[in-house]
Amino acid sequence: MMNKILHRLIASAVILLIVCNPANAIERGVAVSLINYTLDSVDLGYTITVNARVSNYDSLPFAGILDFGLRNNHQTLSNTGVFNKPPYSGAQISLNPYETVPAIFSIHIDPQYFSPGPDVVVVWPICNKPFIDSVVIDIYVHSPSSIKEDKQELFGYIILNDRIFLKNYTAETNFKQVRIYNLLGQQVSELHSEFITEVPLPALPKGLYLCEFLAADGKRKVIRFFH
Repeated sequence: MMNKILHRLIASAVILLIVCNPANAIERGVAVSLINYTLDSVDLGYTITVNARVSNYDSLPFAGILDFGLRNNHQTLSNTGVFNKPPYSGAQISLNPYETVPAIFSIHIDPQYFSPGPDVVVVWPICNKPFIDSVVIDIYVHSPSSIKEDKQELFGYIILNDRIFLKNYTAETNFKQVRIYNLLGQQVSELHSEFITEVPLPALPKGLYLCEFLAADGKRKVIRFFH
């Protein structure tokens, strides 16, 4: 009787070892998942940054070429150079089972491929394993020269021909000083006047900038624009 119980315990332990052995787990594939993205609307021509991660969900190590594809609502864009990919993209990479590595994508909202209105950005891994997840971001694309108004603050502007034209509705929006900053917080331009109705944009590297308007009473308004 004791021998039978011992044999059953040994058999159960062997079965448990087989079931729990990662080598016998189901292989799943490679996935890209989102870490952080905060914008839901962007200007046409702006470059968005997507913080993501790539994971190997296989029970076996992954070794091979790992690249990434990109598409929007209209077409596949993976070979257009619209986005900068992680430095290991297109190169030999090794991932241990269930290992995760960071992946940062910079995606240019190129007018050749994106148009004003609702759109979507999809990034997926390309390799010799199936992919099981991808980054999907819904965005709304604004025209860089569209009129933008804040009804509550009675403020509006239009960007046209390298100038910001203001629409001043009240004395509170009579701005007397304008400063332009890059995304590093460095001031790149400043303008003073008794009554500012337009702001000439200096020759600057292509990118996103912040424009701060200051009124005599201390009222402050900041807009974001692509130049």
